[in-house]
Amino acid sequence: MHIQIIIGSVREGRRGRAIGEWAHRISAARPDMTVELIDLKDWNFPMFHLAKPPAMGAYDDPLQQRWAEKIGKADGYLFLCPEYNHSFPSALKNALDYLYAEWGRKPASFIGYGPAGGIRAVEQLRLLLIELNMAPLGSALHLFNVHKKFGQDQFIGSDEDEAKLGGVLDDLLWWSRTLRDGRQRITG
Repeated sequence: MHIQIIIGSVREGRRGRAIGEWAHRISAARPDMTVELIDLKDWNFPMFHLAKPPAMGAYDDPLQQRWAEKIGKADGYLFLCPEYNHSFPSALKNALDYLYAEWGRKPASFIGYGPAGGIRAVEQLRLLLIELNMAPLGSALHLFNVHKKFGQDQFIGSDEDEAKLGGVLDDLLWWSRTLRDGRQRITG
């Protein structure tokens, strides 16, 4: 199974990159999956302005085509989702809006952080993912007091954080296998 960890913030001074590197390090050590860290900051998406809705499936824009190729490779997604004003970042919404079919019938789980562990942001993100025909899972890792878990510009998750991430990954892999099998039955 190939899982993409998507860093959902592009702000200067963000903590998401360090948290993503921590999650990637733990995930990459597992023999039952491959993992890829995707930083939205590296993609530099303009605010979605293209004439054709992605649900039509005709991607004319080169950036959109590259994004579709990248996202289409995953069997499941782990979204790093900070909470901004009781919601998820606009950069993440914009990146999701660039595609449609590539997200479909694939599971997603979450690492939330910020006020209240990012719970409100993750809850709202789940609603959007349903519209993209994804399977947002109930399992998630909510990180509290993130600012206290840094040392030398690295996120240092607790043993409890690491154990919870392991459970989230177990769930994500089960759903990734199940939905991949289902997609293969549909496409033959």
